[in-house]
Amino acid sequence: MRDMKVLIVGSGGREDAIAYKVSQSPLLSELYCIPGNGGMAQRGKILEGKVEDVPEIAKDLGIEFVIVGPEAPLVDGIVDRCREYNISIFGPDSRGAQLEGSKIFAKKFMKKNNIPTAEFYIPSDYNDAVRYIKENGLKAIKADGLAGGKGVVIPEDLDSASSVIYRFMVERVLGKSGEMIVLEDILVGREISCIVITDGSNYCSLPIAQDYKRAYDGNRGPNTGGMGSIAPIYIGEEIRNKIKDRIIERTLEGLRREGITYRGVIYFGLMLVDNDPYVLEYNVRLGDPETQAIIPLLKDDILEIFYETATSNLSLSKLNLKPCYTCCVVLVSGGYPGHYEVGKEITGLDDISECILFHAGTKLVDGRFYTAGGRVLNVVGSGETLEVAREKAYGCVSRINFENMYYRKDIGQGVSNID
Repeated sequence: MRDMKVLIVGSGGREDAIAYKVSQSPLLSELYCIPGNGGMAQRGKILEGKVEDVPEIAKDLGIEFVIVGPEAPLVDGIVDRCREYNISIFGPDSRGAQLEGSKIFAKKFMKKNNIPTAEFYIPSDYNDAVRYIKENGLKAIKADGLAGGKGVVIPEDLDSASSVIYRFMVERVLGKSGEMIVLEDILVGREISCIVITDGSNYCSLPIAQDYKRAYDGNRGPNTGGMGSIAPIYIGEEIRNKIKDRIIERTLEGLRREGITYRGVIYFGLMLVDNDPYVLEYNVRLGDPETQAIIPLLKDDILEIFYETATSNLSLSKLNLKPCYTCCVVLVSGGYPGHYEVGKEITGLDDISECILFHAGTKLVDGRFYTAGGRVLNVVGSGETLEVAREKAYGCVSRINFENMYYRKDIGQGVSNID
């Protein structure tokens, strides 16, 4: 289909990266975004309205194709509702979205389909959970539902573990998402992000990436939505085949057995333990900020790939990639992921032509950009080596400024390939 009217749902750096690539497609006629951000306002038209009203908005505007960035609308059934209006949409339906929407569903799915993952226990209540960790030692604590990156805790001792479980299950600080939890063995190894696009039958793999979740240098501090990412991570053929055979294909076969026609992205958060891959988590959308590092590597028309996927007609089994590396540095508001202030003017954006800039928490007002969130900007450098990409990214970062700006200084530092 040509001359498509396309709507991108979301407002983060991932969605701006998607908008950047989609806007280059010859298949596109008009690009809309909801709720969007300052960067997306330069690539398409920002629409008023609520995300939950997207099916009706798309129908009224004659939009042929919807691309969903974040997970919450997918879990809430936006795909199901768009299909009721015969609107093509990229993303899994609400049944498929359970892979991310429920940790309990995901862990049971992995166990049923013999997909390598950490051993786990699902406690019936707070007392059962505390009993289990006292008898079996410290475990990763994972809220069952979506929690905006705040639902996974690796406790330091039994007291802190009991406190987290109490806050999740009794105080319900995460609402319904924390009523049930998963207690999981803590795996130690190297974490990577493996992302595939599938139409339910066929699939293609995006370049392997690595993200940096901790707030401070040296992987210290609280978990965040992501402070940076790099791509590609080269892995040896033996490990690649293990990921393909034991994880990707078993997952797709399992979904088919469940009667789920999955059309969209499956993100595998993997831990490599002694060269064996284990699934830490599924996501049902592109990673953020991994997408910001991956998108600049793609030669293919992403709008064509997404549309073929949504219509169960994915023809590409292998992506065409640029022969380079990328390094994405995330600039955040001081205090993130805790309390932070917004409304700070951003300067220096006119002097970074050697990098690609993806907006996240920004707002465009009278030609000027202001901060509007915790993660504000994604600065992406590329080069023939990771070190060149890293130097470009940090060179551009040094020219950008807003009050209380913070970023990690070690993204992409000392990274090795995996044999």
